This record gives sequence, structure tokens and C-alpha cells, in this order.
Amino acid sequence: MKNLKMLGLFVMAATALMAFAGSASAAGTFTAPAGSAYTGPWSASLEGSALLKAGFAEITCTASTVAGQITTNNSSEASGSITTVDFSSCGFSTVDTLNHNGTLKIINGTHAVSGTGVEVTVAVAGTSCVYTLGTTSKSLGNATNTGSGVTLAITTALPKKSGGFLCADPAQWTANYIVTSPGNSVID
Repeated sequence: MKNLKMLGLFVMAATALMAFAGSASAAGTFTAPAGSAYTGPWSASLEGSALLKAGFAEITCTASTVAGQITTNNSSEASGSITTVDFSSCGFSTVDTLNHNGTLKIINGTHAVSGTGVEVTVAVAGTSCVYTLGTTSKSLGNATNTGSGVTLAITTALPKKSGGFLCADPAQWTANYIVTSPGNSVID
């Protein structure tokens, strides 16, 4: 009888461990709260400032938001649409988004961030230049977990789509965005 009880406890413990392991592996790349795969709307706000170095122009914006929808979230990636990219407080320059529609992907393990589709025009001293992420996936930077959530550290070269000889090709974009919604988000 004692051996039967021990066997029963062993089976229950093994079942509990397998259930825990199964739920851990089923969690997605992007979780909110930790351990719960998240799909749905997301948004991020600029931390500090964004810098766009485009040849003779160095444009610094102190306000920017990015938002979209996470539609795929599994053990290999979290991805979905970008529906909003806005810049403001850019000094004497303007940065306008011509195409908000794009994609964003975070790869599990490396936490590499890539994107497509977004297109902006920058104007400085009467010169306008258009830069784009393009239609093929472009490396943007990395996602990291911080005490306040997930930070998207963007450091990338944006190819010039149009503009005169004063427009650099490519332009360098550097910015950090903190995911503000959903709260308590984590990259697993």
C-alpha cells in the first residue's frame, strides 16, 4: 500500500511538472503579464529623443508614438501591423508620416526587431526628403526588458526613396521606445 501511495504521488508530481512545462513553452514571445502570450493592440512612446541624421540635417524630435496590432505571437516571434507612427516637437524641422501601414516583428531568443512599410518625409530649410522601411523586412534594432517594460532600441539606416542631392542616402535613425500598452509587458 505504501508503494502504491508513493507511485500515486510521483504520478501527480510528474503531471504537475509537465503541465507547468507545457504552459511555459506555449507562452508567446511577447507576454503581458509575464507568462501570458499577448495578442491585440500595442503602443509605444519615445524615451528621450529621436535623432534622424540625414546628411547636412540632424533632426531631433522629443515626442513620437508608434502603435499597431500584435496578430502572431508564438515561441518564435511576435509580429503584426504598425498603424501609427507620429513625430512632433522636432525644432524647426518637420517629420511627417506618409505611410503608417507597416509591420513589426520581434524574434524570440535574439530579440531582434525588424519592420516594413513605414515612410516619412523630413523637411529642413526648404529641402524635403522621403525615407522608407521598404517592402522587405529591415533590421531596426533590438527589444529589451527593462524595469518599466519592453524597450525597442532603434538604430537603423533608412534608405532614401526620393529627394534632391542634399538628401543623404541612407539616413540614420536612432530612438528608444517604451511599450506603454499593454502594461507589464515582457519579451520572453
